[in-house]
Amino acid sequence: MMMKVLFVATVRSHIGQFHMPFITALKQRGCVVHAAFKDNSDEKPGLDLSDIDKVFEVPFSRSPYSADNIKAYKILKKIIDENGYDAVHCHTPMGSVVTRLASKDAAKRGTKVIYTAHGFHFYNGASKKNWLLFYPVEKYLSKYTDCLITINQEDYDNAVNRRFKAGKIFKVNGVGVDISKFHPVAREEKSRLRSEYGYSDNDFILVYPANLTAGKNHPMLFNAVKKVAEKYDFIRLLCPGQEELAPQYKMMVKELNISDKVEFLGYRRDIEKLVGLSDVSVSASNREGLPVNLIEAMAVGNAIVATDVRGNRDLVKDGENGFLISLGDSDAMADRIIKLIENPDIMDKFKAQNLTDVKAYSTESVIDQMIKIYKELNLI
Repeated sequence: MMMKVLFVATVRSHIGQFHMPFITALKQRGCVVHAAFKDNSDEKPGLDLSDIDKVFEVPFSRSPYSADNIKAYKILKKIIDENGYDAVHCHTPMGSVVTRLASKDAAKRGTKVIYTAHGFHFYNGASKKNWLLFYPVEKYLSKYTDCLITINQEDYDNAVNRRFKAGKIFKVNGVGVDISKFHPVAREEKSRLRSEYGYSDNDFILVYPANLTAGKNHPMLFNAVKKVAEKYDFIRLLCPGQEELAPQYKMMVKELNISDKVEFLGYRRDIEKLVGLSDVSVSASNREGLPVNLIEAMAVGNAIVATDVRGNRDLVKDGENGFLISLGDSDAMADRIIKLIENPDIMDKFKAQNLTDVKAYSTESVIDQMIKIYKELNLI
């Protein structure tokens, strides 16, 4: 008998960017796959969801205070109750809250409820408000979760040690990265890419693929670039990502007199080329689940300089495949970047280690982990 599963996320792009390889793997095993989300194609166009058999528009809001989520609950409950799913697999904070509430009746009829937590909003160092708001909700809803999947060690430890009531708790290595698409770039190809994109072989290029939001903490990088530029004028920082805070960030780099060093590239579909032409991948993020941008950096063989926060530290071992920096320490980040500029042998060491380590985070590896979980749940 074919399994029928519903994937749910707050927005369409989350499914399109992170879950299509696994969905395709399920389809190849004869499964029927539906998906429910709010369509944000205008923000992130070009994502292929053609392997999904049927999609539903649900008016989710990322805000826990929005009345739209009440509408979303009613619509989603109707979808779940009418379609007789073997499993409902939810993602994203508000998407997962609404889905688990909407699945309660279906669960009594045997539907398995799976939740992949891409980074709990409560974490070591999070605000008291986050702990007061999100922790009780997640712990309460865990009893309506047949399977909780975490993607970093801290979240897994919190779920287990704080006795979340999910039927099963697993840790997997994120959502997987296509290492046939993200792969090492030979010197000649890197030079060609740089020429195509208007950069010089003499430029030392940093790349930070991340939406321009407060949580991604770009100002820390701007201050680091300012310091590096005082010694090495050929430093460049590329910032591809949705430009939510672009106006104030452009003003900030202008005030720092580094407008010629920092480029805001907007939402891009050529991230593999931007990472491939770069020397170092950086992250100043305040927190992560398990950052795809750093896994992509590892697959290309870039050295990494990142903040020592949840998610980043799961991937980067300080001094082995990159450098970890205390959150907010722009001077230390600048010093590590300068160290890489001045020591190509360290860059080579980090590259070799990353190309070895990334295999555990490949799409194939993660799909294998997910298939084992679905088998353990007797779904396939």
